[in-house]
Amino acid sequence: EISTRDWSSDVCSSDLAGTIWSGTKSFTVPSGSESVVAIPAPARGILRGYTLVQTTGAAAGFAAALYSSDKTPEEQYHLLNLVSGATVSSDSDVVAIAENTNVDVAYQNRNGTPSLHERLLYLKIKPQGTGDKNFSLSVTVENPRL
Repeated sequence: EISTRDWSSDVCSSDLAGTIWSGTKSFTVPSGSESVVAIPAPARGILRGYTLVQTTGAAAGFAAALYSSDKTPEEQYHLLNLVSGATVSSDSDVVAIAENTNVDVAYQNRNGTPSLHERLLYLKIKPQGTGDKNFSLSVTVENPRL
């Protein structure tokens, strides 16, 4: 038999902290229509940050939102909106950027089987203007331990 006192003496708070997972995906989407891009991510976690960078094409802005599932109703799985910021002229590889490194949004993805620990997040994006545009999305997720 183990008592709470015995257990707590063997485990410190750092043992209970979550691990950090980061992933990046590059993709091309046409302007003027909404596209859905699947991004590998942990099955559940706390979204801690994102960076969505437009790397080619004219700076015309974009609308984007991140979802934890491609199921409907989509409002149930909406995590957050990513809004394009000002054009970044000091970096020749960056046309426009949406970034937030202070996010605190918990999610659980129920797509797939319970034994599959890596699932997908879904980015719905609609670039403005004309022509194809290249993007890169990086996400940081805290994957809490049980």
